[in-house]
This record gives sequence, structure tokens and C-alpha cells, in this order.
Amino acid sequence: MDLRQLHYFKTIVEEGTISSAARKLHVSQPPLSSQMHQLEKELGVSLFRRGARQITPTEAGSRLYRYASEMIELEEAAREEISTFQSGRQGILRLGLVSSGGHEKLYERLRRYQEKYPHIQIKVYEGNSYELLEKLRKGKIDISLLRSPFSAYGLDLLPLDHTRMGVGGKEDYFPERKETYTLSDLKEAPLILYRRWEKIILAECAKENFIPNEYCVADDARTCRQWAEEGLGLAVVPESVLYESSRLTMGVMEEEALMSQLVLALRKGEGEGPAKMFFDLQIPGNEVLP
Repeated sequence: MDLRQLHYFKTIVEEGTISSAARKLHVSQPPLSSQMHQLEKELGVSLFRRGARQITPTEAGSRLYRYASEMIELEEAAREEISTFQSGRQGILRLGLVSSGGHEKLYERLRRYQEKYPHIQIKVYEGNSYELLEKLRKGKIDISLLRSPFSAYGLDLLPLDHTRMGVGGKEDYFPERKETYTLSDLKEAPLILYRRWEKIILAECAKENFIPNEYCVADDARTCRQWAEEGLGLAVVPESVLYESSRLTMGVMEEEALMSQLVLALRKGEGEGPAKMFFDLQIPGNEVLP
């Protein structure tokens, strides 16, 4: 099994037919079919269900497709980065950013980095913390801005900001208007929870011997905020997300456990290169967490 075969295999899965894949790859059909038969023979499994009009992957084929996609993506990233040395750019920094990652300390670090290493190109990949954490661990990105909570195993962390969780929604849902709230204050209200915080919130409620009224649990903090804007309940999300809206009544959660941290994450043992240089920039007030 080699990268050429994986390119062929991936294209066939995406195109759905040998003939369409052959046209896209600029090869003839017989050698393409032969390559796939060789791959199946080598792996000892059937990779395709061959229908009258379309080819679809078997369960084994679907798994191989995921691996092939990752390997091809890494190959393309390697080629791209190495080619920058030929053009004089001296490398690429693949930086992951959470959607709420527009923080002044990050911009300060970017400005310093640009001044010190003007020939390094930066490519930004956006997503939620879990998506970016997976990309970081698999080497698809070099360094990432993440928002806690998450497992920090195998990572060096550089804190940039602390923020409390906030609560926002239509005023009618609040038992009374004040600047700070506890979860017990909100136990009667329909809550819209950010999934990453659900277990922590439930654990905090259990300490106070009550079960919250969970109306909705969503994967994205902005979805929680949007539902709250539409009057569907109270969103409990990082307060920075709530500040993006002018349509909400809001407050800050008092529980110490409901504290979110914005950090720069780098794989432990990362060798010298664009990511390590970005992480190691000396910025007053920043220090690495163990």
C-alpha cells in the first residue's frame, strides 16, 4: 500500500464510479481497477460494494477512507511546507483558533511573531476546541488556541485569559435581576447548556442537591446564545460569547468551577520550528503551565 494507491482509492470513493475517478485522475480505467484489486488483495478485505451504477465503500473501505484522507492531508501539508523553503518563506505555522479566540494577547503575540519572523507564513484553521484538539494531536495543525475544559495530556499550555461562565436570556426567565447568579438561583429556569460544560454544571448542581431544568444541550456556544436570543431559555456559556449580543439580559455565574481559560496549546516535545518559536515568544505576563 502506497500513497498513490491511497490517492486512487480516495478519489474512487468520492467520485462513486471507476470511470469518473479515472477521468479526474487522468488515467485509464483498467490500471485503476487493477490497482484497487491489488490493494484489496494486500489488505485481505473487500473495500467496495460494486453496484450496477455506483461503487460504495464497505465498512472496511470507510475506515480506510478516513485514514487515507488524513495521510494525504499530511502529505500535502509536508509538500507545501517544504516548498516554502524554496521560495524563501522559511516555513508555515498552522494555527488553530477557536471561534471566541479573538483576544488582544493573541494579537500581540502575532504582531511580535511577524516582526521577528516575517518570512514564516501563517495558515489559520478554525473550529471548536474538541475539533482543534484532535487536529493538534494528529499533527494536522502545529499549535492551537483552545478554551477549557479539555484534557491537557501531552500538551504544554500557555494561558492567555481567564473568563467566568455567564448566563444570558430574556429577562422574564431570570428569578430576579442582579449581576451575579448561582446555579441554584436558576434551577427553575429552562437552561441551554454548552455540551462541553454539561457534566461540570450537573456536578455543581448535584452538590446543591437539585437537578437543573435542562431544556437544550448544544455543541456550539453560539448556538446556545442564539437560542437564548430567541427566547427559548437561559444560555450558560462563556461570558465573552454573551457580550457579542445586544439582545440579551445577562449576568455572571459565581461558581469557581465555572471558570473558562483561553490557552495556547503545543504538543510536548515539539522540536524547534515555527510552532515552538511562536509558543516561546517572551510576552510579559505569560508563563507556561505545567
